[in-house]
Amino acid sequence: MMAAIKSHLSRAELEGRYETAADPISKSHFHGLWLLSKGLEIDEVAELLSFSTRWVYELVRRYNEGGPDCLGDQRVNNGSEATILTPEALAALKQRIKSPPDDGGLWTSQGRTMVGQISWPQARA
Repeated sequence: MMAAIKSHLSRAELEGRYETAADPISKSHFHGLWLLSKGLEIDEVAELLSFSTRWVYELVRRYNEGGPDCLGDQRVNNGSEATILTPEALAALKQRIKSPPDDGGLWTSQGRTMVGQISWPQARA
């Protein structure tokens, strides 16, 4: 099914946004809209970009209703604040990993936990 895309941006502008987007989420959103503007079907775009067809419809809806500013990672606008990795906890983590773990080993993803290494109230819950 062809998607009706409003002309907030021209096809060339969509392509330009796709090619120059700094973050991968915006890049894939503009890529999808650019492909749709070239005449590809929604299911073709979904397959090419590994999106569900429902998500392509959602991107078209967001773009049509709000323009290009409604694309990209919108989680920052979800209205909630960080509860586990707060700015304070991130700063503590960055400081803690400057020195070796208490057992003298190395910081790796295998067998090491930050629980008890940093005084995070959330980590002890």
